[in-house]
Amino acid sequence: MFLRAGDFVFVLRPLIMVPAWSFYALGVHLAPVRARVELFSVIVQPGFWCLTALLASAYVVNQIFDQSSDRRNGKGLFLTHGVFRTRTMIAIGLACFLGASWLFQEVEGAQHIPLAASMLLAFAYSLPPIRLCARPWLDLFANAIGYGGLAFAAGAGGVSDYALAAFLDAAPWMLLVGAVFLHTTILDVDGDAATGKRTTTVAMGVVRSAQLATVLAVGSLATVGWRYFQRDGSLVALIVAALAFVVVAIANIAVARAERLDPVMRTAVRNRASARVVQGITVVIALWACVRDPALLLLVVPLVVAARFYYRARFSIRYPG
Repeated sequence: MFLRAGDFVFVLRPLIMVPAWSFYALGVHLAPVRARVELFSVIVQPGFWCLTALLASAYVVNQIFDQSSDRRNGKGLFLTHGVFRTRTMIAIGLACFLGASWLFQEVEGAQHIPLAASMLLAFAYSLPPIRLCARPWLDLFANAIGYGGLAFAAGAGGVSDYALAAFLDAAPWMLLVGAVFLHTTILDVDGDAATGKRTTTVAMGVVRSAQLATVLAVGSLATVGWRYFQRDGSLVALIVAALAFVVVAIANIAVARAERLDPVMRTAVRNRASARVVQGITVVIALWACVRDPALLLLVVPLVVAARFYYRARFSIRYPG
């Protein structure tokens, strides 16, 4: 019974929502002091749960339409392992979308635009004929704008009229999300290429994709650094951007050196490097958000612990990991 309950929780991919939750929380807590209202935590805001339900629906839809590439990449386990049928996944996705639509009516005025934009972008990402996830460059822009920009702006809009300005302030985080996204596509490049899914990395190649990720991380650090030295930014943000740059740069070196190895070792080395980028930067951003909003730990920590047990029991794998 508990395992079946876990199926309905983890099919929504809650752990990959953590970056969006983190940027939403940072949008709330980094909004101008004069514009902010006192609140216990973002986890009591309708906008936070609207974004969560929206992402859950989008992730379910993505699993439905990415079955062929997911099967090659060892992902999409709920469909490829027969935990759910496609029609059940459609029902789950529809239920989440209806929940997001209901919550959308409860959010503050300034949140409506970034949340509506998130909704359009989330479904354009996976649904044909647009299917941004299979269009080079557009997949990169969609992830950077959605996670690093719109989530941040939605958070700021929940406590102020600062949503549009917050979106512009999120520029360094959009660049950083873009760098992380490129490494997720490096992890999936072989399966994506084999099934005809043209991501940015499939189009550019692994080495160039890793190099572009480093350029984006440099841009993120430079933007945060410029704001800091103009006395318009925080030291914590500068440290986060610097750590992220170091992680991405080290991964770039590893990917480049892996090209000298045989194909099996090359894949293993580059996958290990890219996984460290994705996991390391996600953890750093999440820690920053949890320092600003400790109540987030009440959501994230139990999910991580439960995921360890659930994925081991259901699929015999170590997750996250």
